[in-house]
Amino acid sequence: MGFVSNVSGQRIGRLILVVCASLVLALSARGQDASTINQLLEDFIFYTNTANPELAAANGNALLEAGVAPKDFVGLIEDTPAMADRFEKAYRKALRYPELEGIAGALFTLYEDGHRARARDPQEIADNIALLNGNSRARVIGRSRLLEASEYAVPQLLGVIMTGDDPVLRSEVQLVLADMGRDAVSPISAALMGVPPETQETLCFVLKKSGYRHALPYLQELRQHTNSAQVRQAADRAIRWLDGSVTESTPLAPLFVDLADQYLTETRSLTTFADETHQLIWDYSPGLGLHPTAIYTEVYHEAMAMRLAEDALLYDEGDAGAVSTWLLANFKRHNETPEDYDNPVYGPERRDAMYYAVVAGSAPVQHVLARALADRNTRVARQSIEALTQSTGGAGLWQGLANERPLVRALAYPDRRVRYEASLALGQANPTVTFEGADRVVPTLASIIRDAGKKYALVLARSIERQQELRAALEDAGYTVGAPAKNLNEAQESIVDFPGVDVIVSDIDGEAGLDVIDSVRRSRRLEATPIVALMPFEDINRYAVRLASDALTSPGRDGISSSELQAAVEQAVTRASGAPVDEEAARNYADRALQVLHDLAAGVSGVYVINDAAPALLSALSENNGAVMLRVAGILSRIGEKRTQVALMDAALRADGYEQIALLKMTGESAKRYGNLLDERQVRQAVELSGAMDEELATTAAALVGALNLSNNQIVPLILGE
Repeated sequence: MGFVSNVSGQRIGRLILVVCASLVLALSARGQDASTINQLLEDFIFYTNTANPELAAANGNALLEAGVAPKDFVGLIEDTPAMADRFEKAYRKALRYPELEGIAGALFTLYEDGHRARARDPQEIADNIALLNGNSRARVIGRSRLLEASEYAVPQLLGVIMTGDDPVLRSEVQLVLADMGRDAVSPISAALMGVPPETQETLCFVLKKSGYRHALPYLQELRQHTNSAQVRQAADRAIRWLDGSVTESTPLAPLFVDLADQYLTETRSLTTFADETHQLIWDYSPGLGLHPTAIYTEVYHEAMAMRLAEDALLYDEGDAGAVSTWLLANFKRHNETPEDYDNPVYGPERRDAMYYAVVAGSAPVQHVLARALADRNTRVARQSIEALTQSTGGAGLWQGLANERPLVRALAYPDRRVRYEASLALGQANPTVTFEGADRVVPTLASIIRDAGKKYALVLARSIERQQELRAALEDAGYTVGAPAKNLNEAQESIVDFPGVDVIVSDIDGEAGLDVIDSVRRSRRLEATPIVALMPFEDINRYAVRLASDALTSPGRDGISSSELQAAVEQAVTRASGAPVDEEAARNYADRALQVLHDLAAGVSGVYVINDAAPALLSALSENNGAVMLRVAGILSRIGEKRTQVALMDAALRADGYEQIALLKMTGESAKRYGNLLDERQVRQAVELSGAMDEELATTAAALVGALNLSNNQIVPLILGE
């Protein structure tokens, strides 16, 4: 009887759930008046707080499908007593349920968007400016709302300073701008050179009060170019307050370059709306006044860096730092531009980033490479090397670099593709004067042929079961995976054995997971390796800021499927260093390496020693076949060592058909150059092949025997037909 009652209770519960869900859908299908929307919100909060995620999800979805405008939604929450606090608590609780996580996030985004939209509405801003002329409570409210509007309020506030005839209001506006701090610096700096002198004096005071040094180049520009003594004094006071070391004679271009470099670090102090999709770039013109251009956050810092570098070049065309900073920013812009995004400040009339890097020549691009290596920006490092490959020869390889050798430093970079491409560039340039690190070029070139087509990964997880799951997923994606390990110390043997680690998957949560990431970034061999860090959703939220500071780490929710993991790994590798090496890319690497090695072996180099390629080429000879094997053999035939000639002959004896004939010819070429270095058994086998029935094989073997310069007693039996 109890069993029947229990089953009946479950059926009744499901029936109630279905009926309630139907009522929610009916509500969402009816006209969406304020009371209906309010009820959906109340029910979402109620069912979330009472641990009923199914009904909470139904109400939340209905609320989202109702199409409430963001400004109306924020009004619904903030105009109802205590609703804002209740909504935020329900939002945090909803994140504990997988089925509510996305809905709660969408509702909270709607709330935040509404909050921002209301604060930034031009009419709201105008109304709030008017409040500054009211009683003390009105002024407090107006100031608070204008500070919330941030940069969006600056054009109207500036308008009051420029045209307002109310001294009290002008004073209040001036204080609001000063209290905005960094949020007012960019728009005010953009307007500084274009506004009348009396306004310039006021803005100098505001920039001084802000306390932010990124106003310095603009203030220095004003100080050096104004015709007004009062403005010069105001700019001077602001500059001395912000940085006393900047004198009136301090060159302007380096100040712009320094600020551009700061933008490339993408610090939050230079990102007004750090958690938003768009930032604002400001311009001032007499006709339009101060006006913004909205740009995706992904490319905002690059756009500002390029603009500042261009400003520097206007004042000093010879500033090398400005050129390299501009090139670096342009590469980053290219890499970080979302697909199909039309950049409003880099139109289609401008050429591809690679064009400018190639035309710039060796020195500025090698400075870009040095910065990319220091920043662990693998994609920019590879692009820099590609540009150098197209534009740099041995004569100008180090010109203008003093003692810097970034292309050589790239040979020790953790990412294999950077090492490969650096060795290709250096090998192709074939410099005439030796340099420290030259001995690494040829071995790296040779290793490309053997290793380019392979992918290597590490898995770090606490449980054996999880280690095996993750390892299987990576092996299915074509990776060679190191031995299972719980931490980086246990993985050291694999790290040493691998030519490089292309990706690390960590399934360790809490502070221990962050420790793994930190230890990877401290490792010379792994510092540029992308990490897919799997952890509970709570940890992703808790450590969001710390994780966001590492561009090479991609957080993911633990427990994801094999296919999801493979997709996350591919995305992480692509973002870090470019598309994963596929068969075509591996063949291209090998072809280029073989050509450079062939040219070095065929020519005379006073810098590179082709014999250094022997160990890797000998391995490649035994591991490949067809055209690659024959090209490897051609290079080995120009290395005057016994082991290479012996390996060529052994390869010929293993082969047949045209490959055997080709290998015998190469063995003969080696013997002509370096004499007979074969083992006695190989000499006998060569003599035997010279008597083969196949005429071409016999003739080729006979040529080899002749090149070996054998003694008479070895040749006479052939003459006598014995």
